[in-house]
Amino acid sequence: MGVGYQASALHLISYLVVDAKAPYTTEPPPGWKLPPIPGARYMTEPARFRSPATEDIIAWRDKLATKYAPQLGELLSWDEPRDFYKSEDAAVSGDLLLRYVAAVAQQGADELAKLVGRQKPAQEELRRALDGAIQRGFTGRFPQILLGAQIWLPFQRNLIIEEPDWQGKTNRFGSAYRLEDEVRELRAAIKKADPQSVQWTSEREVPEQILGAAWQASGTIARICAVATAQHSPLWTTG
Repeated sequence: MGVGYQASALHLISYLVVDAKAPYTTEPPPGWKLPPIPGARYMTEPARFRSPATEDIIAWRDKLATKYAPQLGELLSWDEPRDFYKSEDAAVSGDLLLRYVAAVAQQGADELAKLVGRQKPAQEELRRALDGAIQRGFTGRFPQILLGAQIWLPFQRNLIIEEPDWQGKTNRFGSAYRLEDEVRELRAAIKKADPQSVQWTSEREVPEQILGAAWQASGTIARICAVATAQHSPLWTTG
């Protein structure tokens, strides 16, 4: 399992049903190979999932479309009842390093070149780079990658909408088209800085080098972006 990316209508998103009354045991199940976790509950029944109703997504989308039509310059829409989807997983470490590389790339080609051959940075270095990217906001080169969107909708404007979703939970919604542009630009920058990074395709193991891991994860996202924009569909991630 990794960080999932999917191009699909939003009613295909699945949520784990958390039921405090569900039967459980404090004993690990047969075959559990990790040390017991003090106070942990192990469910005795299969996990249950739910998805939002199509009509709820449509009502939410239409309200959002009306509110943001002036800023977007278009009426936001997509085929929500459609059940088409395409999904892939990116390695968790690669997905994180992709964002780190995007944050460094915003500082210029010379800074990006310093990552050639390097392995995973320290947590403090990661945090400092990502916090700096957030502080730059839309003045940075990669807002769709770095500013916390987990759902990208099919609109053209380079904008991130912060609004309650269909559940009433505040979320950030970016542009699938502009995300595709940013991933393409970042891949070009990685390839220029380290041409050897392109050997790390999705079929290979996750590389230890920062740029190789970022290249591999960016390939996954690029493929799902291409499907989303071709289908004029939302794109979302579990990350």
